[in-house]
Amino acid sequence: MDTINQIMAPPEEAPERLFRYESVLSYFEKEHWLLNDHMPGMYYGGRFRLSSTTQLRSDSLPCFLLLYVFSGSGTLLRQGSSLFLTERSVLFLNCEGGEPLQLRIAPPEMDCAMFFLRPDEAAAYYDLLNAQAPPLLSLPLSSDIGYSIRQLLELVPIRSVLASVSASKWIVSILSELCSLILTENRAAEFIPDYIREMKETFDLSYQAPFHLEDFESRFSIHKERLCREFSHYYGMPPLRYLNARRIEAAKDLLLSTNMRVYEVGNAVGIENTNHFINLFKKKHRDYPHAF
Repeated sequence: MDTINQIMAPPEEAPERLFRYESVLSYFEKEHWLLNDHMPGMYYGGRFRLSSTTQLRSDSLPCFLLLYVFSGSGTLLRQGSSLFLTERSVLFLNCEGGEPLQLRIAPPEMDCAMFFLRPDEAAAYYDLLNAQAPPLLSLPLSSDIGYSIRQLLELVPIRSVLASVSASKWIVSILSELCSLILTENRAAEFIPDYIREMKETFDLSYQAPFHLEDFESRFSIHKERLCREFSHYYGMPPLRYLNARRIEAAKDLLLSTNMRVYEVGNAVGIENTNHFINLFKKKHRDYPHAF
C-alpha cells in the first residue's frame, strides 16, 4: 500500500493524477492548500483508479464521504461491517470520529469518484436519512446522479467564483436526489418480493450475460408471465427491457472512457448484434454527442 507522501501531487497537478490514498483525511489537516474556501461544501474531490487495498482515516476532521463507482467493484470495511460497492453504486458516509475505513478492491481495479464534503450542508442531508447503517444505493437507470458527478468533477480544479457557485449547485442536486432515492427505495423495499429484487440485482451485476425469462421461471418456479407482470409493476418496465436499458447505460460509459469500437462495446455489454445495439442506443440516447 502506497503512503500518502509518495503519491500526493501539488495542487496544480492534482486534476491530472490518479491516486491511491492512505490516511487521506488526516493529511488534509497537514496540507493547508487542500483546506481552502474556493469550493464551498467540499474539502477535496477527484476521480481515482484504485487497484489495491486503500485506507481512509478521518481523525479529528469532520467530513462526509460521497463515493460513486464508475466501474469495477470493492468492499468497504467499517466497524466490523462490510458494504459491497459495484458499478453505479453511491455511498454517502459520515466519516466524523476517526473510525478507519478500509476499501478492498476486486481485481483488476475500481474506477470511482470520491468527494470529501464539509459538514455544513452534508450533515443536514445525512440527518434526513436517519440511517442506522451507511446509506448505500445502486442507482436506478432513471437517475441523473452519474451525470451530476461528472459535472462536479470538472469543476473541482477550477478556482473561480462561478465554479464555486456551480459546484455548490451540483452538490446539493446530488445529495437531494440521493436522499430522495434512498428514502423511496427503503419504503418500496418493504413490499417488493424477494424474487423480483433478485432478478433486478442479477441484471445490475451481470448484465453482460445472456438471459431469458425461462431462466428465472426455472429458478423461482414462478411462471414467466407473472414474473414479467410483477417486475413491470415494481420497476416500471418489463425485465428484458430493463436489462437492455442497463446494458445501454454501461455502453455509454464505455464510449466515454475508452477507445473501443462500436461492435466491441456491444459485445462487452452483452449485445452481440451490432445493428441491434446501435438501434437500442439511438433509441435511448438520440442526442448523444458520440454519434455512430
